[in-house]
Amino acid sequence: MAEDASVASQTTYWKPYMDESTVRSLARWLGIGSIVFGVVPALAPRWSTRLFALPLAPEPAGAAVARSVGVRDAVIGMGLWSAAAHGGNFAPWLLARALCDTGDAIALGLAIRAGARDPRLVALAGIAAGAAIGGWLLHHQARVRPALA
Repeated sequence: MAEDASVASQTTYWKPYMDESTVRSLARWLGIGSIVFGVVPALAPRWSTRLFALPLAPEPAGAAVARSVGVRDAVIGMGLWSAAAHGGNFAPWLLARALCDTGDAIALGLAIRAGARDPRLVALAGIAAGAAIGGWLLHHQARVRPALA
């Protein structure tokens, strides 16, 4: 009976379902995608907001908002890609990415709830929600592994 108790205490209730190289590779690709998705509005804010039916104030401050969100995504993407590509601890970068995508999905969901129904905006909300869910799952996978020194 004591033997059963020791075996039960050694049981892991959550086992990673992806190997280290797969998690690292997915994190690298998520980083690259974040860089691309961020650079576009940083360089072409009016074009990128029109692409997803996001209203943008005509004043320079309107473009500044789109640029700042783009820079945020690009910087997180660079950190994520670099940590994953160079053997670093990329879990904190995945957490930052998942938190930002969750915030984006919530904000877009609130806009849709308030009446914004353009299919391009709804598609952007779907992209944000999917990225948030994927980011949280990938973050969990990265956390169940020891960080590389």
